[in-house]
Amino acid sequence: MHYLLLAGTNDRLAEFYPSLTAQPGYPEEAFPSFRAFCLDRRQAIERILGTRRVQTNEVARCAYLYPAFALVAELSRRPLAVIELGASAGLNLMWDQYRYDYDGATSCGERDATVLIRSTFRGHHRPRLPPRAPVVVDRVGVDLDPIDVRNDDQVLWLRALVWPEHRQRATLLASAVTLARRSPPRIVRGDASACLPDVLREARRDAAVCVTHTHTLNQVTDEGRAALSALLDESSRELLLYRVSAEWLTTAYPVVELTSWTGAGVTTRRLAVCDPHGAWVEWLVDQARDAG
Repeated sequence: MHYLLLAGTNDRLAEFYPSLTAQPGYPEEAFPSFRAFCLDRRQAIERILGTRRVQTNEVARCAYLYPAFALVAELSRRPLAVIELGASAGLNLMWDQYRYDYDGATSCGERDATVLIRSTFRGHHRPRLPPRAPVVVDRVGVDLDPIDVRNDDQVLWLRALVWPEHRQRATLLASAVTLARRSPPRIVRGDASACLPDVLREARRDAAVCVTHTHTLNQVTDEGRAALSALLDESSRELLLYRVSAEWLTTAYPVVELTSWTGAGVTTRRLAVCDPHGAWVEWLVDQARDAG
């Protein structure tokens, strides 16, 4: 319904959407208009349900990806090659091209960036935040049905997936899309289980290869998750490989984890818990102690 209204469908229901009017009506009064809208446009809605996927590309999640990738660069002492699973439009693949403001006091990232991500830290620990992002020498996404940022209709669908009352999220999305249109990241169409082996074979051997995914595994079966882990285990024999994930499966909040493969085996560290949309990050690692 949000997509149809954003596309210009003229209906009284738009009066209840904060994304479409400065002074929306009370939600408690919206149901008669909502019901009538659905019944009048049943065929269009059924077509959308049958052809579209939920592919939210939440740019503010880069607020916790930035310190996680910075930690990978610190540990590996190499530039990064980033592979994102469930990349949607690939906007989070561009994390190194954004500017970050934490707590209104700490600023880092691309100095002249047109995309500014604001977040806050909770808890006692703070990550080390390099003033400039680590060097990214390659980036590629994998998605079942990628969003093309140069296609206005597909971008409209991406916009429709942002909740109508979340105006700041919509503004951030628009600025990230504008930036991505200048040089869109490469997205491979297909299932990760089929595409990832080839993508990993093509990965740069002189880089730390980071396979990353956020809010993706909830759409994958237990067997699929096990197969992904087995594939990464096997690939780690030939690559300096890391896995940066933020998933929300059984915990109260999404959990950011870093998995690394070394000669001693595989290690997974819980780096942070966070807001689903990146509004706050509670960093769990005492990096000052680790450095000591």
